[in-house]
Amino acid sequence: RRERREACMHAARICIIGLLTYKTIFRSNFYSLSPSSYTARGSFARIGIPAPPNFNYATKVERQRLERIGKWWGCHTCGSRMYFSNIAKNKPKFHGDHIPPVSVAKQLNNRWYRRKLGIKVSQKFYPQCRDCSNKQGGMLSRAIREGHKNLRAVGGGEESYFHGRRLRIGHLTGGAVAIATVENNRLASWNDGNDIDDSTLLVKASRERVHSFQTRIEDLVRELKRRVVDVSRTFR
Repeated sequence: RRERREACMHAARICIIGLLTYKTIFRSNFYSLSPSSYTARGSFARIGIPAPPNFNYATKVERQRLERIGKWWGCHTCGSRMYFSNIAKNKPKFHGDHIPPVSVAKQLNNRWYRRKLGIKVSQKFYPQCRDCSNKQGGMLSRAIREGHKNLRAVGGGEESYFHGRRLRIGHLTGGAVAIATVENNRLASWNDGNDIDDSTLLVKASRERVHSFQTRIEDLVRELKRRVVDVSRTFR
């Protein structure tokens, strides 16, 4: 029981360290794990520029800033930094994407409670590549022609962009936690005066966790068998 409790505490510490590393050190967002909707803030969105309330396009200064943001963080929908784009160097590679899109914001502003209270939807500009911008425009144009009542839902679900195969900085969390754990075990063994290499520590820790897991499963199976026997006796 002591080994099982220590293994559970170790697993809890690793989970907490992983979450803190993912959120604070690599500054990744949990919503980034889900696919990107074409009509909402994408999974790769990091820095946005406040957009004017009159639905105007981004100014020249704002477009230049969006270019810098896009080169660093990529398209907020698909994550592409457009390194291998065939667009000329003097041409912008990213559009200033209104989030929520203009048509979505207009539909939201037209709701009765917003009209009564005078509450307008606030928007931000995010860098978006041309491919995602064209897809977004096509989806919204089709939805408007079809009389879609909730444009905010367009571009999500099955139509969203799946980015599971695109590497991001948050993917380094597992490696960082593993390095920190191994280094901590190595320092602990060195302080104890034990000359044990990293591979031995990893094997020992893995065996202890597997043994603890097996013991826990065996206990659950025995408890389940006991309850089945008790229930069967009550019906005799």
